Amino acid sequence: MDLTKEQLARIWLQCAPMAVWNKLREWQEHLGGPEQLWDVFSPDFHSMLGDQVFSQMADMRANRCRDVLYQLDALGAKPLFFGSGDYPAVLSTIENPPDVLFCRGTLSGPDTPAVAIVGSRSATRYGMAQARRIARDLAAQGVVIVSGLARGIDSAAHLGALDAGGKTVAVLGSGIGVIYPQEHKDLARAIVDHGGAIVSELSPDAQPLPYHFPVRNRIISGLSDAVLLIEARLKSGTHTTIQDALDQGREVFALPGNVDAPGSELPLKLLKEGAHLCTCADDILAEMNWHARPPEQGSFLSDEEDEDDPILRALALEEKTLEELIAETGMPVNELSTQLTLLEISGKIERRAGRAYARVRS
Repeated sequence: MDLTKEQLARIWLQCAPMAVWNKLREWQEHLGGPEQLWDVFSPDFHSMLGDQVFSQMADMRANRCRDVLYQLDALGAKPLFFGSGDYPAVLSTIENPPDVLFCRGTLSGPDTPAVAIVGSRSATRYGMAQARRIARDLAAQGVVIVSGLARGIDSAAHLGALDAGGKTVAVLGSGIGVIYPQEHKDLARAIVDHGGAIVSELSPDAQPLPYHFPVRNRIISGLSDAVLLIEARLKSGTHTTIQDALDQGREVFALPGNVDAPGSELPLKLLKEGAHLCTCADDILAEMNWHARPPEQGSFLSDEEDEDDPILRALALEEKTLEELIAETGMPVNELSTQLTLLEISGKIERRAGRAYARVRS
């Protein structure tokens, strides 16, 4: 990887501990740039940085910058420098954009629409299903799905994009060489293999420390034209992503949920405050003028066969428990259980918490 001295200095500073980023930025501005800071870095900085940070930065300058370049090569990744042609144009407009963004995979061009889908790690089946469905339908229309590779809503959003053969971008709270959580390594690989990207502003070997995640959230919203919230409590990390989106002038959408569900707290609050209501991909597509809304469907029941099925008719408007379905359809338990299994296999219904069943909305 051929880099100029200035680019090497920028990588050196980008890989410094997050706690001193602001201080380093001040010094760069005072000295004239990253290359000048590289040149004057000496033991004189020891008292200003402290033992640990000074040792880390001295080691990085002497040895580990080379190691970072080796890691990037091994990962098939590259650094994207602010101000360069391959740096995401939409990200460059936010306050405090990363000076260097480490990227494994391919980011889409500036004319490709992108939507961030975010929400709780402790998502319900309803939230997971809706995130995956909306992501799938957006990706099918050429929209890039951006999220954070976390458990819950994030992973459902990435999977939905992959379901449609679309592209998705994961913004990590660790380095691109440290996939977190570890069980999402296959998902991360699939994202890259299908034309998407894994990105981070942190050193490729950075660990997923708790304070990394709120800071990275500005990149999730910054890479997107709009942000969709699906399930989150009022006091949650997701709230920082929404605040970043509002500060960046992004359109904010929220999916409504049950009014007494903990995960509905933040979405319902945002809807009261003027966020756009979203129940399907077309709500976003229409609001963003990415294409016209199709004609409204007259019924959730799609054909005559469905209308004749007593189970599907019972589930037309809302989910029902097994006991409610027994009472409403009048079917014997064994027969009802068999038909529920067949409908679930065919993809017409899905099982939910509390022995409940619901229609799968296309």
